[in-house]
This record gives sequence, structure tokens and C-alpha cells, in this order.
Amino acid sequence: MSFKIKKKSGGIGMNRFIIIIHLLFLLYGQGFAQWQKTNLPSSSKVNTLAISDSSIYAGTEGDGIFVSTDNGENWVSINNGLQNKVVHSIFVNGKTIFAGTEGGASYSTNNGLNWSTINSGLAGKGVWSFAINNFMPGNSIIFAGTWSGIYTSTNNGTSWNRSLSNTNMPVHSIVVNNNYIFAATMGGGVFKSSGNGFGWQDFSIIILDEYFQTPVAIIPVYSLAAIGSYIFASAGDGTGSFYRAAFTDTLFNPAGSTSSRNKPNLCFANRDAVLFTGNLNGEIFFTDNYGTHWNHIFPSLTNEIIYSLVLNNLFIFAGTENGIWRLPYPDPATKIDNFKSVPTGFSLEQNYPNPFNPSTIIKYSVPFYPSPLQGEGPRVRSVTLKVYDLLGREIATLVNEEKSPGNYIVKFNGNNFSSGLYFYTLRAGEFIQTKKMLLIK
Repeated sequence: MSFKIKKKSGGIGMNRFIIIIHLLFLLYGQGFAQWQKTNLPSSSKVNTLAISDSSIYAGTEGDGIFVSTDNGENWVSINNGLQNKVVHSIFVNGKTIFAGTEGGASYSTNNGLNWSTINSGLAGKGVWSFAINNFMPGNSIIFAGTWSGIYTSTNNGTSWNRSLSNTNMPVHSIVVNNNYIFAATMGGGVFKSSGNGFGWQDFSIIILDEYFQTPVAIIPVYSLAAIGSYIFASAGDGTGSFYRAAFTDTLFNPAGSTSSRNKPNLCFANRDAVLFTGNLNGEIFFTDNYGTHWNHIFPSLTNEIIYSLVLNNLFIFAGTENGIWRLPYPDPATKIDNFKSVPTGFSLEQNYPNPFNPSTIIKYSVPFYPSPLQGEGPRVRSVTLKVYDLLGREIATLVNEEKSPGNYIVKFNGNNFSSGLYFYTLRAGEFIQTKKMLLIK
């Protein structure tokens, strides 16, 4: 069964005021940050990027796999035992790293220093994608997308069995939510399983004739992503559009579009409930409201095609035909929250975890205020965030500087303090807010 939608002209309109705020914030809030090319020693296209702890792994179109442990400053080739140097996908599951290559799959249990070939089920098949469903404590199913369908493993990759067989196109993207599995093929449609890969149905996005409502063509899907309870598809319908479905839905629905028409979005990256996408024009967009609005990150990566994206707490990394580039966040304390919507007022959130031992995270927000000077960006605000003991004595200053509009995260480490009740206070102009936190050792 195919789930159809009606082809509509144009994209979904966006609120102009919200767009202006986002663009000003991303332009001025990042302090005019620029893309930096990393020292990847490869001239091959970067097909895939993955992060595990402090390590960043890059899979290329012919030079195998590289790893960086210093945010892309230096890269080391790690191809010892790798089955094939054309790498389509890298997947990290605990201490095991899987590499999907043109000639099959390999795995490593020592951070990629040595690789072993997976010979049972995946040998020679060409593996394009991986995903996992940890559906019960101690139980998991790993999915591998190949040239000949999807294969599954219940023993962390030791052996594989065929699951989806009704396609002869490479399964280049898989996403999982509980027992629901979605798989996109290279031009052959999208498939859905509601039983952990036991039984599949056609979930393709199909263009219908405007008048006769008959199928015209299957819209190519370049990438899939899961965020919240939704599955997103980046569609090649010539409009830069996205389609969205709840995991329990029976069809995809339009979910906004980017401002870059006729430039397909080729990849997704999901971090802390913010979904990022990179396109054929070197542009990155993000949404923090499940696809209602897509916002452009400035500057663009000029003259590059973005094939892969990944984020850590300091940089956005983009894999292209011309190496790996990185774009720094505004400052280390802001982390990913600075890409979420610009707040409309000051706020101080309850620390998490609470109680804590020995460290905890505190989030606060600085609102957008236009500068009174014509041509200036958003106004910065003088902000302090301090910690006090039960007697009101100041014991730590976490923030004491001017801040641009945005959402911020700071960490308080209580290693040097005794157990007990503490207070933390945010001050910015006339705004003052205090909350309690409990340190238990």
C-alpha cells in the first residue's frame, strides 16, 4: 500500500518577524563566526560523520575512515583491517563501532584501531546505513541497510538475517522509534515496519495528478530523521521541502521548506531536540519546533555540497567533497541551546539534576532587544549568575559578562563544597531571580 499526498504549489509560509529575529541572532550572536576547514588528509568526498564521546569519525568515498580527538584539529587514518575504503556509514553502539562499506561491513571494539570483517550475513553486500532499537533493557536489534534490502542482528553484529527484501535499491537511511522502523531507498520509495522489521509496508511519498488524483511519481527521499514522536523526510521534489509523519501515522504531510529552492537537503543531524539539515548549496537550516519553521544558519559554506553533518558541544561539522569544515558556536557555555528560538524574556531554570553530586547544569535565557543605534545588531546585556551558601555568602561566580540574546547552559561543580542547600541568582539589569539547589555527597 502506498500513502499518498497531494502535490501543492509553493511552500508553507513563515512568520517574517520570527525569521528576522533568528537571522539577527545567528548573525550577531555568533560574533561573525566563520567556517574553518579542518586538516583532514583526504581528497575524497566525506560520506558520513559520527561522534562517540570526544572522538569524531569520518567515512570517505575512497580513503577509508579518519578519527579526530581534538575537535577536528588533527585527523588520523584508522583503516587497519577495514574491508573496503569506500565508507557509506559509521554507527556507534556502546564500545562497538560499525562501518558500512561498498564491500560489506566491518566492526571495531578498540575505537577503530583495528577492524574485523562481518562475514555472517553482510559479506559483500554494500552497507549504506545502520540504526538500532533498544526496545527492552538488555535487548536490542541492529538494522543494516544494503543494496539488497535490510538485515537485522540481535547479537550486536555477530550474525545477520534478511528483513526487508522487496527492493533492489540501496537502503541509504533508517530511523527507529520503539518498534517502528522507517527505511528510505535510493529512488525506490520509503518503507515502514511496525513490528521491529517483521513485515513491511510501502510508505512512499507520491505526487498525485492535480485533477485526476492518480499517482504521477514517487518523490525521492534523500534522508530520514527522527525527533520527538515524528519522522522527517528530506524530499527531492524541487522545492526544498520536508515531509513529516508521526510514527503511528499512515502518510507523510508537508512540514515546511527552506528558503533555498531547487537545492535538495541531503543530510540531517539531531541534537538536543534541534534538527539540522545541510543542502546542495552549502547551507544549513535548523528547526526547534518540529518542522513548523526552518531557520538559516549564517554564514553558508560557499561552493560546497554538504553530504554529512554532526554536532558536538563546540562545533557544527560538515562533510563535503572538499574535506570537513567546522563552524564554532558562540562560546563554549552556550552549547546547542543557542540554536533554539530566541527567548522573549529573561528566565532562570531549575538546575538539573537536583539533588546533585558533584555537578549540575543551570540554564538561563537572555531575550532579544533591538539596539537603539541604527544598523546595529541585537543589544547585549550585562549578566551575572552567582552561587551562595545558606548564610548568603557568595561562593562561586558562574557568569559575569555581557551576553547576546539566546539560551545558555553553565555547569556548577560542587567538588570543593560540603553537602547542603545552596542558592543561585541570575541578575541582568532590573531582573533578579533566585532558585535553590541541593548538594548531597
